[in-house]
Amino acid sequence: MGSNTVHLLVATLDPHGLTERLHAVEMVNLGHEVTANGKLGEAVIGRAADILAQMIALARGERVEAMGLVATEAIRNAPDSKQLVEVVRRRTGETIRVLTGEAEARLSYLGATAFKVPAGQPATVADVGGGSTEVVQGRGTRPRNGTSLKLGSDQLLGLVGAADPFSERQRVHAAARVSMILEAVPRDEEPGLLIATGGTASNVPVMLGSRVPSESSPVISLHPESGDAWTVVSRGDMDRALELAMSMSSAELSGSTGLSLKRSRLMAGGLVILAGLLDRYQAPALTVTERGLRDGVLLALAAARNRQPVGSDRSSPT
Repeated sequence: MGSNTVHLLVATLDPHGLTERLHAVEMVNLGHEVTANGKLGEAVIGRAADILAQMIALARGERVEAMGLVATEAIRNAPDSKQLVEVVRRRTGETIRVLTGEAEARLSYLGATAFKVPAGQPATVADVGGGSTEVVQGRGTRPRNGTSLKLGSDQLLGLVGAADPFSERQRVHAAARVSMILEAVPRDEEPGLLIATGGTASNVPVMLGSRVPSESSPVISLHPESGDAWTVVSRGDMDRALELAMSMSSAELSGSTGLSLKRSRLMAGGLVILAGLLDRYQAPALTVTERGLRDGVLLALAAARNRQPVGSDRSSPT
């Protein structure tokens, strides 16, 4: 459960990675509700619990061996988060774990680097969400340092009072705000491979026309994930995607790319953050991926079942 979306990932772990990947996603904008109203509220809790119940039923239909429910920034900030946890427990028998920023960063790093970054090779992973951004440096799948920033795609839109599309003044303000906040990200060593995960990052190839958006349906249903797991995006291509998001309204962007209206609205804020990360690390390119927190959670579940340490540099924890 993120600030913008609720995701379900069902996958099988083998020595080559997480395969048979089936994915469902719903836009819920929990972070916006918490920011606007100071809490989730009963109506939002009921809607979120309905979505989770449907996703849990889908997972059980796949006869999963282990299941983990985690929540991030929006739920961390909500004073009535315990009410949501209790409602979901009563309805499904499953317990939501509300992750700390540190745990979220560690799991995102593990999920983004597993089966991609060789042992000992430096890497930096940025997980750009709706309400926060986690940036972690490490080697192989082992994180070394990191931070959770109060900076996300939806939050940035609110901070600068963004019009749709951004005005020129708002563009400058957003870039300056991101640059200032990103001064806190770790730079203790060479960044190595710079990887970005989260909804904005995974949809950059859609913005660039190299991938079609994920299927959407009025009824929550599982869809196979397709396309390359990791895609390298040059600085020039990132600037092109950012210009599209800044110059077009969310309705125009949705019509042009096939992204939903809600996702289209969030892309501009998220892309400013990704561009800021490229500047912060003076990197010529960024590797974007759907691998991240969800994969880290599955790897942690598998490691716990097999009593192996999370983040070992073996190709598989099983």
